Amino acid sequence: MYPFLYPFGTASDCLRYLRENLDWDDGAVAAAEQLVARNLIPLRSGTELGTYLGVSKKLISAIALRPQKYYRAFEITKKNGKKRTIHAPRVFLKTIQRYILDCVLTPISLHDAACGFRRGFSCSTGASRHLQRPFLWNIDLQDFFPSISKARVGDAFVGMGYPAKAASLLASLCCLDEILPQGAPTSPALANLIFTPIDGEIAALAAKAGLVYTRYADDLSFSALEPITEEFRRRVAQIIRAAGFQINPNKSRLMGPKCCRQVTGLTVNERLSIPREKRRQLRAWFHSVQKNPAGFISVKQRLVGFASWVFEHHPVEGKKYLKIAHSIPEE
Repeated sequence: MYPFLYPFGTASDCLRYLRENLDWDDGAVAAAEQLVARNLIPLRSGTELGTYLGVSKKLISAIALRPQKYYRAFEITKKNGKKRTIHAPRVFLKTIQRYILDCVLTPISLHDAACGFRRGFSCSTGASRHLQRPFLWNIDLQDFFPSISKARVGDAFVGMGYPAKAASLLASLCCLDEILPQGAPTSPALANLIFTPIDGEIAALAAKAGLVYTRYADDLSFSALEPITEEFRRRVAQIIRAAGFQINPNKSRLMGPKCCRQVTGLTVNERLSIPREKRRQLRAWFHSVQKNPAGFISVKQRLVGFASWVFEHHPVEGKKYLKIAHSIPEE
């Protein structure tokens, strides 16, 4: 049973409730029926979210009107030493966004090239498609989330079948300062959805040229059995620019047979594996944890995640790391 059906039990109960309790007319109920058939939550104005979540519709409207009041901002340090600002939704807005993610965004089909932030896919999913292909081109999209406007998000909701009023409210609940915020649980799924036609165009170009194409969020990877031509790279760049995105020139890398080729942090030369340098770093980190588990309480879940990642590709090491991570006391 999908979460939005929880108060009703079945789809027919849901539609009956809309007609009898919310006074939806025949046209609105017919539109709702089409959404429910696709496992999407039925909305007309968007404020029905309040009814489904058991809160005031006025509260939903108030959050959509001034979303900036419901975020907290903080900075994290990137690998290159620069700072990245994260806008994390506060508890109630995050609850609403998780509901939108589960009941609106997750049921929507995406292009098969999209391997990040979707159920049943992972870093390994995309990386495995590039195994033993000697030529690799990795590119990164600059300011991926901020490049997606609120208007574009609203259009995406309209494209799903939502009325303009509901689409506008949904976009307001998912955006901050007229763009997708980095930190909201809905942002990766919306970015995937909006990028779907671009994935299709790039995948068709790649297939015609005999290349494999995958994307993990803003990281695009192409692999081939022959050198990847400048003409192909130029045409990919044209597609990306025409769609309103930009390639980060500092994160574009062309690799050949003699390189240690990596896709989404995994080596893809002969078999999927974690690069040696990363494994050395993790070995040192878990050694420190083993000596003083209580000193790592605040990062326990992160360590469990790393240990699980290592276990997937290097089971002996991973089993040891999982034991160490689980020895950390709870907060």
